[in-house]
Amino acid sequence: MDNGVTFQSRGWYEVLLTVAWDPANTSGRRFAHTKIPDQHPLHSEAIEAEVVVQLSGGRQLLRGNTVFEPGGVERIVLEVWHDASEPVTVKEASLEIRPLGTPG
Repeated sequence: MDNGVTFQSRGWYEVLLTVAWDPANTSGRRFAHTKIPDQHPLHSEAIEAEVVVQLSGGRQLLRGNTVFEPGGVERIVLEVWHDASEPVTVKEASLEIRPLGTPG
């Protein structure tokens, strides 16, 4: 496995994405998404840095859910980037996976 999370059994899962950007830098936009390789993002957000600092101290928090299964949608990765003119520190980035049950 390269990066990300790979699912070994079929299930319905909640995916929580957290990215903590440096709140001292409020220039530009912050982008974050969970990506299913070779497909569209599961969930995605683009937000002005100043707004994310005002709302949550610089933390992007996203939640989504889907069915993952080997041989189908079996892998997910976290991608983050910004468009500020100078470097921006990411203090934390994580994916938390919670099982929601077995799909019908």
